[in-house]
Amino acid sequence: MKCLALTPPVRWSGQCWGSIFSSKPSTKFCQPIVPEYQVDAIFPKLHNRQVVLGAARSRQVKTLEPGDHLYKRLSWLGDPNLDAILVLQKWVDEGRKIGKWKLQAYVKSLRKYGRYRHALQVSEWISSRPDYQLAPADCAIRLDLIAKVHGIQSAENYFEGLPDVAKNKLTYGSLLNVYAREKLAGKAEAVMETIERSGYDISTLDYNVMMNLYMNTCQFEKVQLMFQKMRESGVLPDAYSYNIWITTCATMSDLDKMEQVMDEVKRDNNVNKNWTIYSTLATMYMKAGLIDKAETALDELKRKMRQKDRSAHEFLISLYASIGNKEEVYRSWQSLKSAFPRVLNRSYIFILSSLVKIGDTKGAEDIFKEWESVCVRYDIRIANILISVYVRQNLLENAELLIERISQRGGKPNCNSWEMLAEIYIQNGMFEKAVIAMKNIASVGTFIQWQPKPENVLAILTHFEKHGDIEGAKNIFEIIKDINCVNTEMYNSFLRTFIEAGKTDIEILEQMRKTVSPNEETEMLLRQVCKS
Repeated sequence: MKCLALTPPVRWSGQCWGSIFSSKPSTKFCQPIVPEYQVDAIFPKLHNRQVVLGAARSRQVKTLEPGDHLYKRLSWLGDPNLDAILVLQKWVDEGRKIGKWKLQAYVKSLRKYGRYRHALQVSEWISSRPDYQLAPADCAIRLDLIAKVHGIQSAENYFEGLPDVAKNKLTYGSLLNVYAREKLAGKAEAVMETIERSGYDISTLDYNVMMNLYMNTCQFEKVQLMFQKMRESGVLPDAYSYNIWITTCATMSDLDKMEQVMDEVKRDNNVNKNWTIYSTLATMYMKAGLIDKAETALDELKRKMRQKDRSAHEFLISLYASIGNKEEVYRSWQSLKSAFPRVLNRSYIFILSSLVKIGDTKGAEDIFKEWESVCVRYDIRIANILISVYVRQNLLENAELLIERISQRGGKPNCNSWEMLAEIYIQNGMFEKAVIAMKNIASVGTFIQWQPKPENVLAILTHFEKHGDIEGAKNIFEIIKDINCVNTEMYNSFLRTFIEAGKTDIEILEQMRKTVSPNEETEMLLRQVCKS
């Protein structure tokens, strides 16, 4: 039985369960903060552990003001290797003041947009100030960020170093979430036991985190046991608790049980029967091939959703695309635009990806033109969706013209853009142009550790190998060496190019050999090259 990971079913950062996005993701750090859209139809709050930062529920955290110039400086850092602390210190050196509540808001916002390293640096700067004190809630957030930036061991070291007074429900909750995110069931269970022994109340969200962990680690029987324990402890399940249980039943192909759970949801007057439950139900029916039942669930979703709930509109679009209902995709899009006169880039990502999924290229082009006519800042992720269509359909001229148009409009093609262009050049045997596109990848992708698809690199190397083109092979090899993505198969192809050309260059071969782990074929090819 295949285990379904309950991290966002719809997400712009890759191909995961239920994803409607067929193009590759854009890189986070090629532009200033633009939300990398990742919404979980099943767990919109659980995914970001608003409970860990339920830390923040114990006190009011103010939101950022539209004209906050310090935050703009932080958001425009882009490269995670740049230091947010220097930005903060420069602000202070200019004679300006920063309130602690603003710094907390910066941490929260940077974290929200995936800028974990910068968020952590701001948190560290707070604690370095003699006039600022970290509250337990701040420690909980810091622990979560340390785990994301430096790993589990560093997070554990930080937790152990906290004073006893700071080891409370908030920091234990954060540690629990860290372990659950890394699928460390044993350690998460130990934390739950510690929380119970310490006399802290176990919240609904704590149970949800554990159930989600068991779901992600295919320990399905424990999901129901945890649900029962929650009930026996007098803790009320919420919509997300039921979402996990529904998904567990569907994963185990027990649709009868899934429907029994839905009957229980309808009888439970304590649970908010929001749209996410019906989104989950529809998704499970789709996976089972029960399209009529999925559409019935979507009808119920429409009745439950609030007109001003942007996420609900967006998920309706994607879910209707998943069942190929073009008419409802467009109806849902018009409904979203009626509810929100200002359409966000993330909504355009949903509609474009959905139209691509149902094969409506003309419709996608029209929506793209609409977006271009109103966009304030060029979001390359949106253009990349259309480029991906042209690559799949081998529409070379369309892809080239779009790349050119992006630049004319002030946009900046990113690693995905150039790699897709390289891919279509490879498809058409235009290997010299493919190398140029690869050089562009290297120029924008080094600081984010971008690595191109190995199959694209090998296709180019194989072409040069076939023609004994040593200079061409050297060019592409230098590019991939600079971005640290050389593997043994690529190096072996490089060696075969020398053999085909009947030439050798011991110095460069030895230099490049240091970047790979040679295998038997490598040693054999090296001997042949030396004989040339």
